[in-house]
Amino acid sequence: MELTEIIAELEENTGKFPRQAIARAIEEREAITPILLETLEKWKDNLEALVELPDYLLHIYAMYLLAQFKETKAYPLIIEFFSAPGEITLEVTGDIVTEDLARILANVSNGNIEPVKQLIENTQINEYVRSAALRSLVVLVAQGIISRESVIEYFAELFTNRFEQERSFEREPAFIWTTLVSNSARLYPLELKEHIDRAFESDLIELFFIRQEDVDYYLKLGKDATLEELRKDKHYSLIEDTISEMEWWYCFQEEKPQIKRIKPQGIGKLKLVPEKQSNSKSKAKKRAKNKMQKQARRKNRSKKK
Repeated sequence: MELTEIIAELEENTGKFPRQAIARAIEEREAITPILLETLEKWKDNLEALVELPDYLLHIYAMYLLAQFKETKAYPLIIEFFSAPGEITLEVTGDIVTEDLARILANVSNGNIEPVKQLIENTQINEYVRSAALRSLVVLVAQGIISRESVIEYFAELFTNRFEQERSFEREPAFIWTTLVSNSARLYPLELKEHIDRAFESDLIELFFIRQEDVDYYLKLGKDATLEELRKDKHYSLIEDTISEMEWWYCFQEEKPQIKRIKPQGIGKLKLVPEKQSNSKSKAKKRAKNKMQKQARRKNRSKKK
């Protein structure tokens, strides 16, 4: 299979996962990388046009393949791609933002967290993108690429300086605050407990995703055990194999089972399981969940099994 054939196979979703084309793309890493970079370069400034191509998937494959390749040249392109204001980046990437953007960013960053900080602190872009950027720092800690202490220090700055300016007069819950608290907890939250307590007291946290007792759980678990649990969590792993990451996507399944979202293990992770596996939820939790799901609507990779 020649490069032109590989690209042709990856351009549009036919309802079947292009395993052979992906495998060949990986084999042709050196030759195909410039094409994948050009794809991101082309679309990062033309998202409105990309919205009109719902079956187009090459930009999605490009993100995963370049992440697998740990291609640092993709880093600024992905940052710019997701810096667009509003929800348009969610519309052209489906649920990648809530599912794997954190891992993709971690893969291509080479430990350089300054561009990610720009996403986190950019109040003009979608809060799910900002949350994914924030989670990418925890992925880097889990993988031993950056230190826990550096992220704890930055999170303290977010609590005290950066995010404080975003608090509305009504102090309504916000997803970015929820993500900050949740991921602080995953790093063992002792140094940040005062900030976390204040966020709960100010009603800034979506309680469907995390409660005070969840934070207390990690404090009781201890630092070493908390970090070990984090390292074992696949949601905070790096992307190593595009095929295994994508082949099971709902849009590639011939027989699509009944599915239902359940509470994710990691903030922003919208996991889907067969209906029979889901647990009953209270009406209040369902309302909170539905609100988040509606805001994070998906398109290309609309559902999972």
